[in-house]
Amino acid sequence: MRPIMAFSENSGRHLIVIRHGERCDFVFNTPGGRSWVKRAFTDHGAGSNQSPILILSRYTPFDCNLPRNVPRRSDGHEGFERDTPLTEMGYLQSKLIGRAMRDQGIQIDHIYTSSALRCIQTGVGIIKGYGLGRGENRELTMNIDGGLYEWMQWCRGVKPSTMEHSDLLKIGYPINTSYKPMATVEELRLDETVPQYYQRSNSLVQRILKKHATGTILVIGHASTLEACTRQLCGGEIRSNDDFFAMLRNTPYLASIHAFEHPRRGWELNGSVVPSLTHSNNYSFDPSIYKLEKDEIKKRAEKDFNFAL
Repeated sequence: MRPIMAFSENSGRHLIVIRHGERCDFVFNTPGGRSWVKRAFTDHGAGSNQSPILILSRYTPFDCNLPRNVPRRSDGHEGFERDTPLTEMGYLQSKLIGRAMRDQGIQIDHIYTSSALRCIQTGVGIIKGYGLGRGENRELTMNIDGGLYEWMQWCRGVKPSTMEHSDLLKIGYPINTSYKPMATVEELRLDETVPQYYQRSNSLVQRILKKHATGTILVIGHASTLEACTRQLCGGEIRSNDDFFAMLRNTPYLASIHAFEHPRRGWELNGSVVPSLTHSNNYSFDPSIYKLEKDEIKKRAEKDFNFAL
């Protein structure tokens, strides 16, 4: 693996596409259909009118991996049902990748992110980990674009929620309020086909590249974004639905892909710009097992781990 700076100065522009970090709903929504939002929010209040953060008496994390605080949003805390934030680990993952980019000598010049909160927060973490935030030597802001949202059929017939820019600014997120997005999620079709999703993503990438003649562009999106934003750019054909889904299943949190502009051959893929971020799962702990009798322990093991003692 070669860091970006290993390429010659005339090698053109660089595009890094990265998936967001670990999301709350995938970790804490129960198989029975109860969402983490209904478990964590015990009151409809949202704190004082002046506070941009929901006070802890209204929002009560039931796990240390839930965010300690969540931002107030104009559509109420119900908006988190369709616009999940990162877990604490997800934010840490983002900071680790930002630090890794800095350690690799990668200079980020422009940041674009999906309007999903999990992607925006991933950008905040990368900026923090890299040291590009407020008060640093070089400050970067994020351009939020609904055109980077994931394939719309994942939304299961319901338009996703997104946070207002005013709400994001209140909590100090570094966003570019003058940026005009290609699309908002409200404008996207819920019946979008996979080829249409590829075309949308490629159109946005081409639009971004027209704005920047030089530099390194970081795009933060979803598992599908890595494929959809680079496939046609680098001369590939749109994949079949089955192949598209296979790509998604092999794209973990904070996975990244790098495309660079060769002076003669055009855009080419170059793998990832940072080492992989690998860690094991850590499941919820139930201390009541230490009070169980032998037969109950045996039943629990057979049920939870599908093996006989």
